[in-house]
Amino acid sequence: MPLTQLNNLREYELIERMALFTDVNAVVSGVFRGVYTENNNQWSMLLGVITLDGSMDCRKLSPCHYKYPKYQFVCRSIVGSTLAELIRGLEGNAGLSIFGIPDLGKRESNLTWTESLIPSHAHEEMVPIRRLSSRVCSDVHYHDSKLVAYGMPFHRSAFSFIKEFFGWDKFHGSSDGRKGELFIDIPDRRGRLVLSEEDISFHCGDDDELSVVGAIDGDQVSLVSPQDKYYFEQEKALDVELWLVTNTNEIVDYCSSTEWEYRYGKELNNTDRTQLLDTISAGESEHCEFKTYIDLVNKDTKAFELEKTVCALSNHQGGKLFIGVDDETLIVGINERCKKGYKCLPREAAESYQKAVEKRLQESLAKNKCFNTFLIEHNELIVLVVNVHKSNGLNYLVSTRDAYIRRGASSQKMTPTEIQAFPAERDAFGREFFATEFSAEWVPTDG
Repeated sequence: MPLTQLNNLREYELIERMALFTDVNAVVSGVFRGVYTENNNQWSMLLGVITLDGSMDCRKLSPCHYKYPKYQFVCRSIVGSTLAELIRGLEGNAGLSIFGIPDLGKRESNLTWTESLIPSHAHEEMVPIRRLSSRVCSDVHYHDSKLVAYGMPFHRSAFSFIKEFFGWDKFHGSSDGRKGELFIDIPDRRGRLVLSEEDISFHCGDDDELSVVGAIDGDQVSLVSPQDKYYFEQEKALDVELWLVTNTNEIVDYCSSTEWEYRYGKELNNTDRTQLLDTISAGESEHCEFKTYIDLVNKDTKAFELEKTVCALSNHQGGKLFIGVDDETLIVGINERCKKGYKCLPREAAESYQKAVEKRLQESLAKNKCFNTFLIEHNELIVLVVNVHKSNGLNYLVSTRDAYIRRGASSQKMTPTEIQAFPAERDAFGREFFATEFSAEWVPTDG
C-alpha cells in the first residue's frame, strides 16, 4: 500500500498540507522550470517544476529562455508571490503569476492534486521532499525532433534535452504519462534519516517528536532519540525497511528495499547472473515465468502475454519474466528473433527489443513503475529479464481495465470478488482511498 502518497487533494486540502512544511502566506523563494510545446499555433506547458525554499536548485539558478519552432525551455526565479497565491491562481484559471513565463495553454478544470514523498536518500538535497503534482494542461501534443533555432544551442533530441533540463534520470518521450503536469517540490525539514556505512540515526527539529521503526535483514530497528544509533554494515544489508514517523504516525522519511520508485539498495543486474541461472533451473512458479519470445514488431497476437504476466506478478508478490527461455528451462535466447525483427546485429537488436518491451509495459499498465529490465548472456545466448516488484495498490491493464494475478505458475484474470477483497490503498494516515480509479464502483470487463 502507498504509505507515502496522498491522492485526490482539492485546493483547501492542498494548502492545509503545504502549511505543514512551509509558510504558504510568505513570499516564495524558488525556481520555475518549464517545457512548452506547440501544436496548431497553440503553445501548452508540457511539464513544469516549481522548486521551493532555498534548495540547491534555487541557488544554482541560471535564468534562460530557449525558443525553438516546436519547443520552449524556460527557467525563472519566482518573485513577489506566495505559495497560496500561486495555487489559487491555477484554480482560478489565471495561470502562474511568475514573471517571464509563457501562458500555460489550454487548461484542465477541477484540478486535483497528489502529494508524494521523495525520501532523502533519493534527492541531492539529502532531505525528504514533498512533491505535489497535478495535471493542469490538457491537449498537449509533442514528438521528438532535433532542436534547431537561430542563436540557440543545438540538441539532437528534444526528449533527451528535457531530461537534462529537469535533471531527471528518466523521461519516456511520447509515452510519458506526466504530460501537462505541474510539480511543486517542498523540502520537509521536520526530520530525516541519516545513514553512514556502519550505522543509522536520525535528525529532527526541536519541536518535533519523531522515531524510527523498521527492520534490517529481519532484525527490528527502533530509535526514539536523535542520539540513538543502530549499527549495521550498509554494504552487506539486503533487506532494509526504515521509516521515520511522527507521534501521529505520519511518515516523514524512509529507506525501503520494496518501495519501487525510490527503492533503496542495489538493483539486480548482470552481476547476479549465477543467481538468475539458478532461478531458471528451478522452473516456472508463482514468481517466475518463461517465454521463448514475444514479437512486438509483427503484431503477434500473443504479445498481450507480456503485460498480462507483468500485471499478474505485480499483483502477487513480484517475480521475474525471462524472455528467451522455454518451458523446459532451456535457454534458447532472443538473438535470432531480434536480429530478424530489428535488422541489425544481435546485441544492438536485443537492446532495441528491450526498449520496445519497456515502452509497451509503460503504456499498457496502470502501475507502470513496478518493473525494470536488463539483458544477460549465457553461452552467447541473450535473455531479457523483466524484474517485477509488487505494485502499490491494484495493477491493471489500461486498455481493458482487467486485473491479473498469479495462480501457481499461470497468470489469470482476477474476479470481481478478488478485486473487492484486494487490500485497499491507504494514505499516510491510514485512511482508505474512496475516490480512486479502482474504487468499488469499478467493475472489470468480462472475458
